Amino acid sequence: MSHVTPVMAVVTAIISIVMDPWHDFRASHFFDSSAHIIRSSLLLLIGGALAFFMVLTEYVLVSVTSAVTVTVAGIVKEAVTILVAVLFFNDPFTWLKGLGLAIIIFGVSLFNIYKYKRFKKGHHNKDAGTNILSSNGTSKYVILDDDSEEQDDTG
Repeated sequence: MSHVTPVMAVVTAIISIVMDPWHDFRASHFFDSSAHIIRSSLLLLIGGALAFFMVLTEYVLVSVTSAVTVTVAGIVKEAVTILVAVLFFNDPFTWLKGLGLAIIIFGVSLFNIYKYKRFKKGHHNKDAGTNILSSNGTSKYVILDDDSEEQDDTG
């Protein structure tokens, strides 16, 4: 993350300089007085900090759990987004949104059933899905292949 973030910032700045309509900057009401400049800058900083901490949280989650777990959490987030849009912002609930929501709930349920059955069968070894600490107190990143688990079951 420490290597990718500066590169992303530089690339975003270059694209912004080239593509954004900077001539409209002075005409914008977001920067027409010192109070608006401070307010707009604080909102930009808060948004940037939230984005940074969301990426950091995702990185930590992937390193401690698994990418599949984070993906399932992202899918649940999409379902919550649909529900919030319908309930609070009066977005129309179409059959396509209903079908998507049903597929999300069905898929997450299947994933949870799979994880529960795997845990109950004893296939949940101490390296999978838990936070393993190394000798210096940091988390180790463990990658398990399905092939290696099958070999462990037979041998």
